[in-house]
Amino acid sequence: MIEPRDLTMDLEDLGTVPRGLDLVIAIHGFVDAGQAAEAAAAAVLDTLPHRPVVAFDTDLLIDHRSRRPRMLFDEDHIEEYLPHSLSLLLVEDDAGAPFLLLTGPEPDWLWERFTDRLLELVDELEVASTTIIASIGMPVPHTRPLTTTVSGNRAELIEQYSAWKPVSSAPASVIHRIEHRLHLSAPVATFTVLVPHYIGESGSAGPALAALEGVTSATGLAFRTEELRQADREFQQLVAQQMETNEELQRVVKTLEARYDAFMAQSSVRSPLTDEDGSLPSADEIAEELERYLRGRRSGDGDLLL
Repeated sequence: MIEPRDLTMDLEDLGTVPRGLDLVIAIHGFVDAGQAAEAAAAAVLDTLPHRPVVAFDTDLLIDHRSRRPRMLFDEDHIEEYLPHSLSLLLVEDDAGAPFLLLTGPEPDWLWERFTDRLLELVDELEVASTTIIASIGMPVPHTRPLTTTVSGNRAELIEQYSAWKPVSSAPASVIHRIEHRLHLSAPVATFTVLVPHYIGESGSAGPALAALEGVTSATGLAFRTEELRQADREFQQLVAQQMETNEELQRVVKTLEARYDAFMAQSSVRSPLTDEDGSLPSADEIAEELERYLRGRRSGDGDLLL
């Protein structure tokens, strides 16, 4: 039988890892609309000093047929094979403060034993707090600041940063299981960014930027976000240019803006995500034209690709 400890390999003596650090979890997979967690983790690892301290066994945890590793084929041979990596890393933020980062693909298998092992590491390393990054697609406009739903047991963060507090039954991910397990034993907060559902994998940096801002709010960690901010400005400018010549696109975005503004002003509208009767509009009902326009652009003519 596979035990929780069988899922990891220590890459260095854990006795050398400082105790009492904050843990940031940026696992990409089911709840990663706009690639918020994946892009946020990439930005951290591209700009800050880091080293892996624990590797999780992706042969046991990942279904390689549903999420196949990448390989590089060079004319007549396989030049490189790039296996999945799910690791716990020790990182220094922009001010030199150390923290822990768990990043990689969401496990497909052995969720309970994966969570058991992670909580063992949380205890062993005396983690001070856990902050989880997530994102979901919602009918909100790209022209307004991205908001978050905050969950967990840190009431001060929920009160200050949670813009939407739904009651719903939805499919879970392993990060939900981690939060649920930590809820009664250690400080934990999940920042779920509400991402415009029509963005898709457009390359917008806004979701990743909002996710890192949530981590900063929860931990005080400082990140280098200049490139993300520049990429977000370029995205906004490109979409604005496309909207100038498309009246239907303008109408749809204005509808989303009205819902958003009414909710943020705490009007009688229950949510920017629902109709007045409480029903959730579908993507077709709210942004069919927007999706068609943004997704249907051809490459090579300077238009946005989603």
